[in-house]
Amino acid sequence: MRWEQLDCNLPFVERIMALKEGEEEVIHINDKAFVVSLATYTDVERIGKGYYCLD
Repeated sequence: MRWEQLDCNLPFVERIMALKEGEEEVIHINDKAFVVSLATYTDVERIGKGYYCLD
């Protein structure tokens, strides 16, 4: 299932999905800010946890 197919009302999903390699976005949720960027394979291995969407 792709993001476009999900019943998702998160206002930042389109901006995250449009990110290109090397770009970053700041997402504010309540009183916290998060820096979001595309993850490399190395990032995924290093962090070792998160959420996965399998097509």
